[in-house]
Amino acid sequence: MKKTLEIAGLEFVKVGAGYKNEKFYNEETNNLIVFRPYDGLNTENVLNQMVDAPMDYIDGLLTESENNVVILSAIETTTSDFRAYCDLGAEKVKELALSKHNKIVKFLDNVINNASGEKTYKHTAIFEGEVHAVEINQTVKTIAKDSQPEAELFKGTENGYVIAHINGNIVDNRAVNLQWVKVC
Repeated sequence: MKKTLEIAGLEFVKVGAGYKNEKFYNEETNNLIVFRPYDGLNTENVLNQMVDAPMDYIDGLLTESENNVVILSAIETTTSDFRAYCDLGAEKVKELALSKHNKIVKFLDNVINNASGEKTYKHTAIFEGEVHAVEINQTVKTIAKDSQPEAELFKGTENGYVIAHINGNIVDNRAVNLQWVKVC
């Protein structure tokens, strides 16, 4: 893989060695991308197996917020998965960017193991000590207004890209028009 990776117009620089277990860091946003491929795959395979809606979510997270770590993984014959560790803190993300891949994975596995919530989702966001499923509407259909569940009200972002916290689930409003938001 290359020494740089461009995602959503941001350049991420490869930090550390490795071909299979690579990590890329953007100093401006203080965001880190960690690749964790399985079954003999590599970083390029993981990127090629990422479908549009999850990639759009990752693009938005990496360009619109800071101090996050995203783990991208895949196994052969499936689409890629992600775990977004939101707002770990500026110093912790910088420390992880300089750490060995195995140390990063061990730390992040510990974070998710100690977080509350269901841990078996394909796409997850971890923030405030909780694991949340990220529901991404890949068919771009909208949910009928009367079928939307109750939600907690939180502030949104200036650009309209928001994440809704609804009954313990996270929903990306770029796929579904929502009025309740929680920004991670």
